[in-house]
Amino acid sequence: MDPMSRDELERLRARLAERIGPPRGHGEDADPMEPLRRQVRHAVTGIDAYLTAVEAGNGTLVGLRERALDLWLGLERIVSERPDPSTDPGRVPAQPAPLE
Repeated sequence: MDPMSRDELERLRARLAERIGPPRGHGEDADPMEPLRRQVRHAVTGIDAYLTAVEAGNGTLVGLRERALDLWLGLERIVSERPDPSTDPGRVPAQPAPLE
């Protein structure tokens, strides 16, 4: 099974949203995680475009697959570098925040 599926992308997106957390503040109080959120949104959008092309039987998949795989690996790297909030004994588990 190809690890790049819509279901797996949603699971990865949810894990990232949970680890990055919800957006906070604007202007001078802007959230320092916002650039990472934008990077994640961009990667998820790129992978989604690849999956859409696969589903449509598009003939330009060679370059798209390579780029989508690079984006996927980048998202997995981000997940691995962010602390897992479930391991924080003082944290109350919450629903993953949307990245949008």
